[in-house]
Amino acid sequence: MVNILCMDLSSADEKVYAQLYGKASPERRHRADRYPRQEDKLRCVASGALLEYVLGTADYQTETNGHGKPRVKDRPGFHYNLSHSGRFVAIAWGDSEVGVDVQRHKRADLDALAARWFTPQEQAYIQGSCQRFYEIWTGKESYLKYMGKGLSGDMRSFSVLDPAPGLFYHYRLLEGDYSLSLCCADPQIRFRILDIRQLLR
Repeated sequence: MVNILCMDLSSADEKVYAQLYGKASPERRHRADRYPRQEDKLRCVASGALLEYVLGTADYQTETNGHGKPRVKDRPGFHYNLSHSGRFVAIAWGDSEVGVDVQRHKRADLDALAARWFTPQEQAYIQGSCQRFYEIWTGKESYLKYMGKGLSGDMRSFSVLDPAPGLFYHYRLLEGDYSLSLCCADPQIRFRILDIRQLLR
C-alpha cells in the first residue's frame, strides 16, 4: 500500500515558521534562505519536516538521480516523492517507486495549454473543465516524477486516461481548488490530511 500525507499550511504563522526552521537541517535551511518569498521559505522547511515525520527521524541523508529525483541514502526499500503548491505540501511513500503532484488551480487559457501538452483523448476529456484539466495535468506530472524524469519527459507521449499495464493513477480534489494525483504500481492507497500545527506537537 502507498501512503499519501498532505499537510495544510494555512494556519502557519511566523512562530510556526521559526519552529520549523529551527528544526531543519543545515542543507534545508540553506535552501529556504535562497527563496525571496516567505511562502516559498515555508513550503521548503515544511517539506523537510514532513519527510522527517514520515521517517521518524532527522538523522538521514538524501541523494538524487540524474534527473533530480531524491531518495534517502541507506534505505533502498523506501521510496518517496514530495510536492507542494499554495497551502499544501504532499508526500507519498511506499516500498516501490511513487510520483505525486499537487497543484493549485489557476486561471489560464487551459484549452491552449491542453493543445500543447495533452493527447487528443485528454483534450476531449477536459471539455473546458478546470478540475478535469488539473486532474490530467497533475496526473502527467506524477507520472514523470514516478519515472524519475521530472519535466524533462514528453507529456504528449503518454495518456493519463490509458495507463500502462500495472500502473495506477489516484486523483483527489482538495478544498475545491487544489488537485492532487499519485502515480504508482499499487491499486490501494491510504490518504490523510494533517494540519501543520499537528506536526509540531
